Amino acid sequence: MYSIVLATMLATGQPQIPLLVSSYGTINNCRSELVRIGEIRGYTLVTSPLVGYAVVRVEADKTTTAFCIKNIQSI
Repeated sequence: MYSIVLATMLATGQPQIPLLVSSYGTINNCRSELVRIGEIRGYTLVTSPLVGYAVVRVEADKTTTAFCIKNIQSI
């Protein structure tokens, strides 16, 4: 099981807890949803050396990133 995680980094430096948004049966389904999110919500699709495929939206007061993770709790 794979899940999309949404992480927000505020310009104030205040830490935010990442949120588990939704789960998918395969990594391909998860990545397809990331592409769909990028097209609809104004995110930019990027490839990160740390998390792989991700979508990012940079605003003046925060940066929001969504990426896929393997959810071992659901196994």
